[in-house]
Amino acid sequence: MRPSASLGRPARSVSPALAVAAVMSWVPPVVLTVVRLAWADAPVRVPMHWSGAGVVDGWGSTAFAFWSMLVPGVAGALICSVLSITLASDATTLQTAATIGIVSAFTGSIAAVWVTMVLSAAGSTGALLPVLAAVIWGALVFVVCLLRRRPTG
Repeated sequence: MRPSASLGRPARSVSPALAVAAVMSWVPPVVLTVVRLAWADAPVRVPMHWSGAGVVDGWGSTAFAFWSMLVPGVAGALICSVLSITLASDATTLQTAATIGIVSAFTGSIAAVWVTMVLSAAGSTGALLPVLAAVIWGALVFVVCLLRRRPTG
């Protein structure tokens, strides 16, 4: 390992699997942005809250819903990127995979809620499928993290 210039400690090396997982964590917010840009005729108002009976009882603007879902998605991707570096040698493979996979699934699901809101406003019956897809994507990030090799030395 090469020494760090400023601290005199060995520099950390990030496993290729963790680097791939960090990049994968950016997919949900990027997909959300592409869908928003491509969906020119999205409804102006989208459901924002449902009662316990499943009836919409709160509405909001599409733009507000988009930004309130994009920001946590980007924050989660940033967290996963930082974790892929900081957990490279300080945690077990399972702990690292669980942490990055859960953060990616959770924040990816939040990002996917905008698509769910728009599909719900359009009357689609499969409106929750984007959230399910984000959870499955987080599970895939978890599996990729399990492929991490421990640093030697």
